[in-house]
Amino acid sequence: MHRVVGRIGMATAGVAVLVAMAGTGARAAVVNPYTPQALCGPGFTAVDQDPIHDAATGARLGTVHLLRNPLTGYGCTVTLKSAYAGTLTGTRVYLDPEWTTFGVDEGSRRYAAGPVHLYLGAGCAIWGGSMTDPAGVVHQHDRANPAIGGAVTCL
Repeated sequence: MHRVVGRIGMATAGVAVLVAMAGTGARAAVVNPYTPQALCGPGFTAVDQDPIHDAATGARLGTVHLLRNPLTGYGCTVTLKSAYAGTLTGTRVYLDPEWTTFGVDEGSRRYAAGPVHLYLGAGCAIWGGSMTDPAGVVHQHDRANPAIGGAVTCL
């Protein structure tokens, strides 16, 4: 009986070692540590968001967020990466309120583009973003209107 228990114990330990070793070879997906609220700052609440998908595969690459601070009337946009997080790839976000000038943040980013802060008041704004995959293909957010390049939200 002692030998059987000893063999089971050794087999269990061997399986645990194999499982642990298998985990070291696989690369874990990098999770984006940022949130839209953390990037925009205190007082900003979500107004709208739009995903960025790879048109060829349908894979979700990221999300463009529009937030607003109701006390100040300022808006904020950010693009958060969900694919290629931690890798430098082209990432862009913009905000174009009807009362002020156009604002954009773009470049090679690891996790996010933005924040772009501009005064919205109670008007409308065109907003959006994009991501470039490692092959150099640019992917726009899903509701990007080709005529204006973005989505329109009126507050």
